[in-house]
Amino acid sequence: MVAAAVRLFYSKGYASTSMQDIADELGLLKGSLYYYIDTKETLLRRIFESSHDQVQVIAEKYKQSDAPAMDRFSGFLNEYTLWYLDNIPRASLFAREWRHAGDDLRAVMVEQRRYYDHTLRVLIVELAEDYDLGSSVDAPMMSNFIMSAVSSVPDWFHSTGSLTAAQVATRYVDYATRVVLNGAPAL
Repeated sequence: MVAAAVRLFYSKGYASTSMQDIADELGLLKGSLYYYIDTKETLLRRIFESSHDQVQVIAEKYKQSDAPAMDRFSGFLNEYTLWYLDNIPRASLFAREWRHAGDDLRAVMVEQRRYYDHTLRVLIVELAEDYDLGSSVDAPMMSNFIMSAVSSVPDWFHSTGSLTAAQVATRYVDYATRVVLNGAPAL
């Protein structure tokens, strides 16, 4: 059911997808669909929660690792970017369809985003400490910059393009590493 909702919400948009569309996609009567879910937003919540569960596994792997800071930073960012590239419909829903979420779901989404921001900020700070970068690192700004770059991937990446998903992820890690290691720009 979640996979069908992802396909429909991605192709038609959340607002344009009806419960009848979802029932048709699943080969169910519309009334039967209500046995499984009460609202369309319930499906959107399930999509966001299952996506968060998948990406949280990646984050926790690098948060709990004893590897050097550079390896944890680059490993997390590489896998996080690859998840976006491998799950473009899901990833784009988070970026596009948040405005349709009710207050409760929006609060969940904000907490999910804070979790990833915090994870990346910690990795940035640890990387800055390892490279003795001092106060030139604005971890909140760098995290926002990097997260925004990754979240835009579904808007432009095409699997038939000149770069593979792995190449894009590698370049994102390289660019993000340069941002952190070069510190804050002089104003």
